[in-house]
Formats: sequence, structure tokens, C-alpha cells
Amino acid sequence: MKLTKLAAVAAILTAGIATTQAQTVDLKTQSINEIGLTVSAYSYKEPSLGVQMDATNIGIEYQGTYAFKNNWFLLGEFDYNNGSVKYSGTGNQSGIPQYYYNLKAAVGYDFAFDGFVLSPYVGIGYRFLSQQWGNTTTSTGAYGYDRQSTYNYLPVGVTHRFAVGQKSKVETTFEYDYLLSGNQYSGLSQLNGKGGLSGLSNANNSQNSGYGLNLTVMYKEDNWGVGPYWKYWNIQQSNTAYGTLTINGVRYNAGWYEPANNTNEYGVKAIYRF
Repeated sequence: MKLTKLAAVAAILTAGIATTQAQTVDLKTQSINEIGLTVSAYSYKEPSLGVQMDATNIGIEYQGTYAFKNNWFLLGEFDYNNGSVKYSGTGNQSGIPQYYYNLKAAVGYDFAFDGFVLSPYVGIGYRFLSQQWGNTTTSTGAYGYDRQSTYNYLPVGVTHRFAVGQKSKVETTFEYDYLLSGNQYSGLSQLNGKGGLSGLSNANNSQNSGYGLNLTVMYKEDNWGVGPYWKYWNIQQSNTAYGTLTINGVRYNAGWYEPANNTNEYGVKAIYRF
């Protein structure tokens, strides 16, 4: 009788260990595709000039992951966001078209622990933002021009996963983005012929100092997931591009630079997994 009870207890303990091991294996990075929809509040600021641009963005994103049998994995990501910007600074203006997209590829490795998995990764990323502000004026009569921002960056991140049910888990990802190089394009030639201006050429300013942060918390089932996210960029002042311009027939030497700026974006995403 005692041997029978001991055998039963051993069987229960063995089943518990097997379940824990199964959950640990299941928490590792899986080969999967994810398509998502996002809604976010976007805010861009240039503190030194008192400039702020706000938008409500609607976006789509795709992430594809391939997991090898030796705990290594590859991932690729694309996201696109679109929203009309409200500007405040030299006057006010609403309805400025803006979009941005982001591309990222990375390699990572799974480390399994008791009840959770950590998956650090490193890769390469590219971000492009376009703002179609040309041929418009603010409430004080200031003229707008098209702007484009390009960032090349090094993403370094880690994902933490733990089970909250037999088929569900919580996945938290934190990422630091080191800016490798950036460029700010300003379509200043669109200002020629306005307010007595002429002789202006488009400007390109290099941005080589800055960083980004990303934080995402997702609740995931087998084929769907939902959760909040935060994106942040902090970019230092660019170099100065020099040129000439003419105001009412008088020629001047001038310089243009992109001031230090920061971008905050808070949102929520829902994904389909297949």
C-alpha cells in the first residue's frame, strides 16, 4: 500500500516536471508570421524653438520569425504609420500629411530558465519619415516646406516570455536603438517666390548623434495577440548646411541646421499570428 502511494506521488511530481519543461520549450522563439494593426498618439518636439507636432496614427506591421533547432533565430520586421499632423510653433496649422515606415532585421538566441525565456537580439534598422508641408502657410503666414528624415540604426533588444495559461503567454520586448547615421532633408526651394525670397536650394543636414527606445508588452494566444507599446527617439542637433538666399533683391549668406528633437509615440496593437 505504501509503495502504491509513493508511486502515485512520484507520478504526480513527474507529470508536474514534464508540464513545466513543456511550457519552457513552448516559450522559446517560434517560427511564425504576425500581421498587426496599430493606433497611436504621436508627438514630435523641438524644445529650443518651441515647436511641436502632434498626430493620431493608424498603422500596419508585419513580423516574420524563423527559429533554428539550436536556439538561434532570425527576425524581420516592417511597420508603416500614417496620420495628419497638427503643428504649433510659428503659428498653428492642422492637416499636414505625414507618414513613416521602419525596416528591421536581427539575429538572436534563446536562454531558457525555470518558468521564463530571455531572447536577446541584435540587428540593423532603417526608418524613413516624410512630411508633405510644402505650399502651405500657418495661422501667422509662415510658409511650410516638405521635410524628410532618414535614420540608420543598430537595434539591441531582449524579449522576456512567461506562460499565463496552457496556450497563452505574456511577451515583453525592450529595445535600444543606437543611431548610426541620419539625414534631414528640407525642401527649401519651395519657398522661392514667397515673401520676396529667391535663390534658395534644398538642404540636407547630417544627424549622427542620438538614440531610440522601444517597449512592447503583448498578451499572446496561439493565433492572436494584443497589447500596448511605446516608441521614443532623441536626436541631437545636426551639422550646419551653408548656402545663399535673396530677400527682396538683396543676397545673403545663410546656414541651416536641424535642432535637437525628440519623438514620443504611445499606442496599442492587435495581431494575427499564423
